[in-house]
Amino acid sequence: MELRQLRYFVAVAEELHFGRAARRVHIAQPPFSQQIKGLEEEIGARLLERNSRKVRLTGEGRYFYKQALSILSQAEEAAATVARMAKGEYGNIKVGFMEIAMDSLLPEAVRSFRHRYPGVSVQLSQFGATIQLQRIHSGELDVGFSTVYLHAMEGLSSVKLFSKNHVLAVPEDHIFTGRDSISLEEIAGEQLIMFPRTGQPDLHDAIMEAFTFKGLTPVISQEVSGLSGASALIASGMGVTFLPENSRVSRKGITLVPLAEEFPSMDIYMVWNKEEYSNTAGVFMERVADYFSVTKSFADEVSS
Repeated sequence: MELRQLRYFVAVAEELHFGRAARRVHIAQPPFSQQIKGLEEEIGARLLERNSRKVRLTGEGRYFYKQALSILSQAEEAAATVARMAKGEYGNIKVGFMEIAMDSLLPEAVRSFRHRYPGVSVQLSQFGATIQLQRIHSGELDVGFSTVYLHAMEGLSSVKLFSKNHVLAVPEDHIFTGRDSISLEEIAGEQLIMFPRTGQPDLHDAIMEAFTFKGLTPVISQEVSGLSGASALIASGMGVTFLPENSRVSRKGITLVPLAEEFPSMDIYMVWNKEEYSNTAGVFMERVADYFSVTKSFADEVSS
């Protein structure tokens, strides 16, 4: 049984006239009649009663007509969905992000994409850099917005979206409050709150190396994951920390002081598995890249 035969049967069931039905599906009447006859033989039941004056559906024909409509509708819907998937207009995308990634144009980019492609479900989850890269490797995430580190990037591709310079966050009643800038020598004598190395090893090492280059050893009093958590500790007077400039996570009770010397920046990348990603993920990444004015085409890389 072919979909073509079902379309022929639907046509004659609705027209109740072989000639008109044949013209409707753009086929000559003799082969049209043969297709209907073959369909009945394959099913093993008469679907139509016809004589020289009229055509009408049998009981079996009426039931089969309803089923044929449903089958054709499902086939058309499946074909249309697959076509939309091929264009990146339908599907599901699992996206990971670091907190700082949302302190950028990314929320607007995601909102714009969802408005333009309502058939795509975008699932957002907050993870640190290490977990994001691991989950992109495993296929649990399609795209990540994260810092990166070289030894974890095998099989992955990335493009830098933006960078933020660091400033020193101190309690509002700290002695550094009101300073135009602060040196690493002065910071080394403070209780420094840092993020765990496991989350962003390259950035963590770069910050430590900035102190080492000057012969300094910072006093790390606590480690905390996430900018909001670090900000809360600073506001509580627990120490000082480095935060990305112009960060929206800064809260009441915190003062930001510029650094006096060159210091590692917070670089955020869009990361994906270069071996395999969907058309939908490719379109999503292109739209995000456009939002950040990054020139990147993903169409030629799509492999599934």
